Amino acid sequence: MKNLLLKRLLLLSGREKAARLMTFDPSKTVVLGDNDTGKSCLIKSIYAAFGADSAKVNPTWKDAAVDTLVEFFVDGVPYSLLRSGSTFALFDGDGAAIWVGNNVTTGIGPQIAKLLDFGLTLADRKGELQVPPPAYLFLPFYVDQDVSWVENWSSFSNLMMFAGYRRDVANFHAGLRPNEYYQAKALKASADKTKEEFKIERRALDRASTRLRANRKRLHFDLSPDRFVDQIDALVVECQSLQSAQDKVQRSLSELNSRRSLLVEQSVIAENALADLSADYEFLRRETEDEIICPTCGTVHSNDFANKFSLISDVDTCRAFLVDVRNDIGVVDAEIAAAKEQLGQFTASIERINGILDEQRGDLKLRDLIEGESEKLMDETLVSEQKEVDSQIGAQEMKSDEAAQVMKSLDDKKRQGEIKSFYLRQMNSFVQELHVPNLSEDNYKAIDCHIRETGSDLPRGLLAYYYAFIHTMKRYSTSAFCPIVIDTPVQQDQDASNAARMIRFCLNEIPEGSQLILGTVSLHGVKYDGHIVETETKNRLLKTTLFDEVSDLMRPFYTKLIR
Repeated sequence: MKNLLLKRLLLLSGREKAARLMTFDPSKTVVLGDNDTGKSCLIKSIYAAFGADSAKVNPTWKDAAVDTLVEFFVDGVPYSLLRSGSTFALFDGDGAAIWVGNNVTTGIGPQIAKLLDFGLTLADRKGELQVPPPAYLFLPFYVDQDVSWVENWSSFSNLMMFAGYRRDVANFHAGLRPNEYYQAKALKASADKTKEEFKIERRALDRASTRLRANRKRLHFDLSPDRFVDQIDALVVECQSLQSAQDKVQRSLSELNSRRSLLVEQSVIAENALADLSADYEFLRRETEDEIICPTCGTVHSNDFANKFSLISDVDTCRAFLVDVRNDIGVVDAEIAAAKEQLGQFTASIERINGILDEQRGDLKLRDLIEGESEKLMDETLVSEQKEVDSQIGAQEMKSDEAAQVMKSLDDKKRQGEIKSFYLRQMNSFVQELHVPNLSEDNYKAIDCHIRETGSDLPRGLLAYYYAFIHTMKRYSTSAFCPIVIDTPVQQDQDASNAARMIRFCLNEIPEGSQLILGTVSLHGVKYDGHIVETETKNRLLKTTLFDEVSDLMRPFYTKLIR
C-alpha cells in the first residue's frame, strides 16, 4: 500500500494579485474559520490540485483563476504538483519536471495512478475499460461540505462518467478485490476485445472466399502453363508495347494541360490589364483639367496629349498580346484533342491481346489458364490469412483465460467475508459512539451502502460510515492510503453535545499513522492543541501581502511549465 502525505499547499491568483500558503502537520491540521472566510475553498483546493474537483465550487473562487502548487510525499519520496487551469505539471523533489500536460482523464490521471499504484479499472459509457481519474482514488478520503453530508460516495464532480461506479470503487478500496484483480480484469477485457476484432476479420475473409468461389467457373482439366509458352511470351511483349505507348501519350497530355493552364492565367491577367488601361484612357479623355491629382498618393499628373498617346499605345500592346495568347490556347487545345484521340487508337493492341488470350489448346484457353492461376494465388493468400487470424484468435483466448484464472484466484470469498465482518463491527461501534440510535444494521450492512437517515442523525450516520470504511481500508486494502480531508462535519443543527461528539470523533478516531485535515467553524469546546490554520477575513481567503512570497516560490515551476 502506497502512502500519500501532504506537506504544503500554495494558492496564487494573478488576477487578484493575492495568494495563500498552508502547511500541513503530518498528523492533524484543523482549518478553523467562520462561514464565508474561504475555509471550504481552501480545503477543496487540496485534492483539486491533483485533478479531483469538488462536486460544487464557489463561482467567485472560479473567477479568481487560482493556480495551485501542492508539495507531498509518496512513501517518503518528495514530489510537487502544479495546476494552472487545465494544465498540470508533476515534479520530483529536486524540482525537475517529470511530466507536463493537459487533461485529467488522459493526462495527469494516469500519472497519479502510476505514482500511487492505482490499478482500478471501470467501464465507461461506451463499455471501454480504463483507469478512472484521480477523483476515484481520493473518493473514500474526502468529505465535501456541500454534498457529502447528504449522500456518500459523491464528493467529486463528474463521477457519473462511469455508471454504477459505487460498488466497484467500494470493493476496490475496501480490499475485497485487490489491485491485481482489476489489472487482470483490464487484461482480460483487452484480450476479449482484440479477439472479437480478429473474429470479425475472420468472418470477413470467409465471406470473401465464399463469394469468389461462387462466381468461379469449373475447369475439369490441368492448367499447365507449358502448353502456352509462345502465347505467354507474345502476350507479355504486346502488353509492354501497349504500356509504353500509353505512358508516352499520357506524359504528353500532362505537359499540354500544364501549358494550357499557364496560357489561361496569362490571358486573365492581360484581360484585367486591358480593362484598367482602357478605363484610364477614358478618364483622361473626358477630363478637361491640365493637371490631375492622384486621390491616393497626392501625385500631380499632366493631362496632355503625350500621356494620352502613351496610354493608347499601352492599350494596343496589351490587346495584341491578348490576341496572341488566345491563339496559343487554341493551338494547345488542338494538340490536346489529338493526344486524346491517339489514346483511343490503342483498340487494335487490345484486340490483339484478347486474341492471344482466346487461343486454345484443346478445350483450354490461355485466358482460362491465367484466371485459374490468379484464383489459385488468391485462394492460397486467403488460406494463409485465415490461418494467421486463427492463430491470433487462439493467442488472445489464451491471454483471456490466463487473466480469468488470476481474477478467480484473487476473488477470495473467505477473505471477503472477513473484510465485511470487520467493516460491520467498526460501523456498529461508530454508530453507537456517535449516538445514531435509529440507524439499523440493515441500512448499512452492504459495504457500498446508501446511508438513509433524516435530520441531524444523517451527518452522524455518514461520519460513522466514512470512518468505518477508512479503518477497513487501512487494515485490508492494497490501494494507496491518502490524507483524510473532512469539511465542516457539524451539519443539520446538531445540538451542543452532538457537535462536540462529532469533532472529538473526527480528531480521535482516525487510523494510526493517518493524516487528517479537518475544516470547522468551531471546535465546539473540544480540547485540541495541534496545528491550526485560521481563515479570518470575510470573503477574502487570499492575502495580497503573500503574493510576492508565493510568486517567488512558484516561479521556478512556472518556468518549467512553459518549456
